[in-house]
Amino acid sequence: MKTTLTNDKEIFDFFKSHESLRKLRVSYDFLLGHPIWWVSFKLNGQPKLFEKSLEGSYEIWHDPRVRRLRTTQAIADVLKRRSKEKSPYLFTIEKKLLNFCVPLVMDDRLIGYFGLIGLKNGISQETLDMFSEHLHLILDNCAKKEEISRLSATIRPRAIALSTVHTVHRIINSTLNLDELISRLAHLTAQVLRSNRCSIYLFEKPKKHLVCKALVGYPKTKAKHAKILVSSSGSEGRVAKTAKSVLRKSTICIPLIDEDVIGVLTVTDKKDKKGFSYFDLEILTTLAEEAVIAIKNAQLYEEQRKVTLGTIQSLAVILGTRIPNMASPEAFLRIALRMAEELHLSEEDTQALHYATLLKDTAKIGIPEEILKKPTKLTGEEYQLIREHPIKGAKIVQSFESLKTVVPIILYSREKFDGTGYPEGLKGDKIPIGARALSVINAFEAIITGRPYRNRVTLKEALDEITRNSGTQFDPKIVEVFIHIVQKEGYYKYIQHAH
Repeated sequence: MKTTLTNDKEIFDFFKSHESLRKLRVSYDFLLGHPIWWVSFKLNGQPKLFEKSLEGSYEIWHDPRVRRLRTTQAIADVLKRRSKEKSPYLFTIEKKLLNFCVPLVMDDRLIGYFGLIGLKNGISQETLDMFSEHLHLILDNCAKKEEISRLSATIRPRAIALSTVHTVHRIINSTLNLDELISRLAHLTAQVLRSNRCSIYLFEKPKKHLVCKALVGYPKTKAKHAKILVSSSGSEGRVAKTAKSVLRKSTICIPLIDEDVIGVLTVTDKKDKKGFSYFDLEILTTLAEEAVIAIKNAQLYEEQRKVTLGTIQSLAVILGTRIPNMASPEAFLRIALRMAEELHLSEEDTQALHYATLLKDTAKIGIPEEILKKPTKLTGEEYQLIREHPIKGAKIVQSFESLKTVVPIILYSREKFDGTGYPEGLKGDKIPIGARALSVINAFEAIITGRPYRNRVTLKEALDEITRNSGTQFDPKIVEVFIHIVQKEGYYKYIQHAH
C-alpha cells in the first residue's frame, strides 16, 4: 500500500505538470504583472523549491531581477516561518519584490506551495482569491485522477483474473484433448502474465517424476516430455514437493492442486522487464485453479476414452472372427481419420467416426451365421434381416452412454445420397456427414473383400465403382476426398491386407 506521503508526492507531481496549470498562467500572467511562478513540495517539513518553469523552464534565476540562491533561500525561510499557515498570503523579499504564496491543502493536509514572485502593486484581493480558487480546483482534479489511477491499478489484476476465468472456461469447453488443452493453457498463461516463457509439468505415476507437457518461448533444444525428479533442487521440484508457490522477480512457479499436487505451472522472463509482482501471483493462482478443473476433466475423459476404445476393439475382434471375409477394422481406420481431417470435422465428430468405423458391423452379431456365409443370392426375408442391421446396430451402441454420438452414424450409414437408401430414406445433407463418410467406406470394403456370393475385384475396379455411384449412392464431396486419399496419398498400403 502507498503511504500518504508517497501519494501526496504523486498528486503534487501530477499537479505541477498539468496542462490546466499552463492555461492558468496564460490567463493570469498579464493581470498579475508577469510574475515568476514557483512551486515547492513539503517534504518532511522542509520545503523544497521546484526549479523548472511551467513551460519546461520554471528557473527563477533566469530573470535579471533576482538571484538564484538568495531568492530560493529567502522563499524557503518564509515558508519555514509560516509553515503552519494554510491560507494564501503576501510577503516581500529583496525588500521590494512582492510575492504571493498559496499553500496547497488537500483534506486539511498541506502537500506543498504554489507562489508568484514580482507581483505588480495594486492587485485586488478578489483577484488573488480567484487565482487561489482556480489553483485548488486544479489540485482537486489532479487528486481525483490520481485516485482513479490508483484504483485502476488495484482493480486491473482482479479484472484480468475474472477475464482469465472466463477464457479458461471457454478453453475447457473447446477441447477435451489433454495435450491440446495444456498447450492452449500455456499460451494463455504467457499472454495474461505478459511473460516470454511458460511451462507446464504434470505428475507421471508413480509420483516420482514431473513430465513436461507444454513449453512456450523456450528454444527447441529444451525437450518436451523431459522429466524432473520431485527430489530435485529446482523450483518445479520444490514446489511440487511442498505445494507452495515461489515468487521471484524473474519467475513465478505455482503448484496445480486438486486433492493433491498434480503438476506445476511456471512463468519466467516478464516482457516489461519490471519483474513479477504479488498481483501477478494472484492472477496466476486464479488461472491455475481453473486450469486444474480443465486438466482433470481432460484426464478423466482420456481414461473413459481408453476404456471405451478397449471395449470397441474387443468387439471388433469378435466380429472379425465371426464374419467371413471381413477386413480388419484397422485397415480402413486410418483412411476414415484422414477423411475426417480433410472434411474439417470437429474433434467430437472425428472421434464418433473413429468409433463408428470400428463398430459399423456390430448388428451382424445377431444375424444367423448361415445367412452371413450363404454363397448364393439372399431371399427377400434374408435380405430384410440384413436391411435391419443398421437399426439393431444403433440400438446396441445406444446402450453405451459414451457412444451416443456414434448412433446416428451407424443408423444412417446405409442411406443413399439420392434418398433411395434405408432405414429412413434420408437425402443429401439430411444424412449426417459421418454416416455419408462411413457409407463410402462400407461400400469400398464390401467391393474389395468380396462376399460369399460375389468375387472380389481389383482396387482400381473398386475405386471406379465408387466413382460411378457418386451423386446417387454417395455424396460427391465425400467421394472426391476418399479417392484423393486412397489414390493420391498412397493409402493403398493400408488396405492391401484387407484386399
